[in-house]
Order: sequence, then structure tokens, then C-alpha cells
Amino acid sequence: MIIVVLPAYNEEEALPPLLDAIAAVREIKLPDLRVIVVDDGSADRTAEVVRERAERYPWLRLVQHERNQGLSQAIRTGFRAALEEAGPEDVIVTLDADNTQPPETIPALVERIVAGHDVVIASRFRPGARVYGVPFMRRLYSRVMSLLFRLAFPIRGVRDYSCGFRAYRAEVLRRAHEHYGEAFITEEGFACMVEILFQLSHLEGVRFGEVPFVLHYDLKPTATKMKVLRTIFETLRLALRHRFAPRSSSEENR
Repeated sequence: MIIVVLPAYNEEEALPPLLDAIAAVREIKLPDLRVIVVDDGSADRTAEVVRERAERYPWLRLVQHERNQGLSQAIRTGFRAALEEAGPEDVIVTLDADNTQPPETIPALVERIVAGHDVVIASRFRPGARVYGVPFMRRLYSRVMSLLFRLAFPIRGVRDYSCGFRAYRAEVLRRAHEHYGEAFITEEGFACMVEILFQLSHLEGVRFGEVPFVLHYDLKPTATKMKVLRTIFETLRLALRHRFAPRSSSEENR
């Protein structure tokens, strides 16, 4: 089974075409795919849109926060909800709910998990990747973070540290929750996506991979919710904390 987690905040315009595109992928390639939309306290019709689509798509589930709590809490909620349903070899996929990341890439992510990887990232920095319509500051953030982490904090198989379009083997996420508890995800903003990779990289035997994808930021119907300068600061702070965090003996010998 593949469980797609969609953290959503004020995405009433983006969700209908995105959910329809996921439905097409499910019908053609992934008949055991399910979707969990985490409505993070939206002020628009996000929840209503999901309920309406769920009448057509019985594999679609809505989870709601009463108030907006931010991306990291939406990811936490989505992971918990997905792990309640997932078996050890099932796959949990996260992607943005703003219709910029094509669901057509999901089968390629899943194939790499089936082939033996534990975490597979849809990467903007692999041959064949394309990026359309991304604002300059956001492009700068992504490239600077990629270069910084590849040089200073390399994870074998990873070039794109900040993209949230990923597939995880469910058992690896379960191990992370058991190992870290509430400390698995501590960052409150977009930096949590980098933190998740760092935390998973400390678990023994986790294999990472990437596939290229086409990012269509030009299809995003609303302004970005990322505060770029704040995210850069939070990510650099996370990097320093990661750099000086104590390591177990097994990690030091890897």
C-alpha cells in the first residue's frame, strides 16, 4: 500500500486538480494508493473541498487541525495517521498540496523503495530535473542549502535536502518514531524537511536515493507561504546543531 500525506493550508484552489491527478495515477499504476490530507487550520474551503472529493474518491481521508500549527506539525500528524494504517513494507509519500509537484513522479519514487532504498527524494538536482516559475530567493535557498549540506553534512545518495516530495519505507519512519520519540521532528518551519533527513541518516542501515522530477511552480495558485530569510536562518541553526550533536558509536563507525 502507498499512503500519500498532503499537508495543506489554504489550498482550496490547488487541491482539486492535484487530487484528480493523483486519482489518475492511482487508476493507471498504483491501485492500492490512499491519500491523507492534513488540513492545518485553513481559513478557506480546504476541508470542504477534500470532503467533496472524498465522495468521489473513497480512498481519500481528511485529518484536521482546529488551528494553524505550521508545516512541521502537519507532517507529524500526517506521519502518525499514515503509520496507523501502514504495514512494514508499505510506502509513505509526502508532497506539497499546492499542485507544483506532479503526482506522476510517485511511481518512480515507489519503484526505488521496492528496489531496496528506504528514503527516496524527488530531486531538483539530478539529470533530467526541471524547475519552472520558482522565485529567485527560493531558488537561491534551495541551491545554497544543497551545496552547503553536500559539502559539510553529506548523506550518501542525497543532493536535494529541502524538497518535501519524498517516499519513505513505513518501517523506517516507525523506527525513527520509536528511536527519537517526540524529538524526531523539532523544527517548526520548512527546515523540518532537512531535519527529517538528518534524523533518518543517523539510523543504522538507512539507504537514500533520488529521482529527478519537474517542479511546476508556475501552477501554484497562491503566493508562497515560505518566509525565505527565516527559513535560511532556521536551517543554518539546524545544521550547526546537527554538526555538534553527540553521535553514537555505531554512527561514528559508519
